[in-house]
Amino acid sequence: MVAPIRPRSATAGHRSSSGSAAHPAAATPRVAAALRGPRRPATIVARSPYAVYVRDGEDVLAVLARDAVVVPCGLTTTWEHVGDVREVVLGGGRCSVDGREVRVGRLVDATVREVGAARTAPEVDTLLDEVGRDLPGLPDGTYPALREDDPAAATALLGRGPGLTPLGDDVLAGWLVGRYARGHRGGRVASAAVAHAPARTTAVSAALLAHAVRGEAIAELRDFVADPADSAALAALRAVGHTSGTGLALGVALSLPHPSPLCKQPDAIHLPKRSSSFHSADARRRGDR
Repeated sequence: MVAPIRPRSATAGHRSSSGSAAHPAAATPRVAAALRGPRRPATIVARSPYAVYVRDGEDVLAVLARDAVVVPCGLTTTWEHVGDVREVVLGGGRCSVDGREVRVGRLVDATVREVGAARTAPEVDTLLDEVGRDLPGLPDGTYPALREDDPAAATALLGRGPGLTPLGDDVLAGWLVGRYARGHRGGRVASAAVAHAPARTTAVSAALLAHAVRGEAIAELRDFVADPADSAALAALRAVGHTSGTGLALGVALSLPHPSPLCKQPDAIHLPKRSSSFHSADARRRGDR
């Protein structure tokens, strides 16, 4: 589920200070760099049987079981589950999980590849309908605003809807990654998402949105961006989480040219800002982030 950059055979079988072999993990160079520095405890902010998210200063990292969705802030282990983890300590180039030492043994790349010619995505109207059921009260014109890079769309979507990564955030993340793949860096929505996410949504979702701004995403999303017309890629993405995959797919669809009449409301692209909200993290079944 992750794309290797190069092996780190030198770290394989590394002995920890306690004398036991360190467990290998796969991670991005950014995550590997976050393990440097002095030893310090991290604060657990969310968990499920397959992922434990921790806060380390301004960063959020995840310890992932082998069958978890591979988020770009994650350390993917070979463990079957991590739901009972109680303590995570970072630093010294390693991560201690309830006393078990984890070191990065393989570097991976979570950045979406740039796409060439503009593509269109099928089923955008169906995706709009399905996402709309879980986002009641979304201001009219939010999606046209998103397509116009109006920052009001970010404030309308942030923190709205169900999930550890609220559904509105998933739509934003898909849109950001889709635009990045087409060569768009930054922009007004991206700036608004980074600026307002910490106060408006969960710590996990805010972190994943920051990754999305840099074009970093789960493999299922990267595969769909590479070929939005691939029905198998769409099905694999929509299988992620309870609502996350569908929200991500809609975001990608909205980042691409599409003739859908539901996305053509040029007179309704400026939206009122909404008050801050925070959706608590819900433990969800396998595949949820």
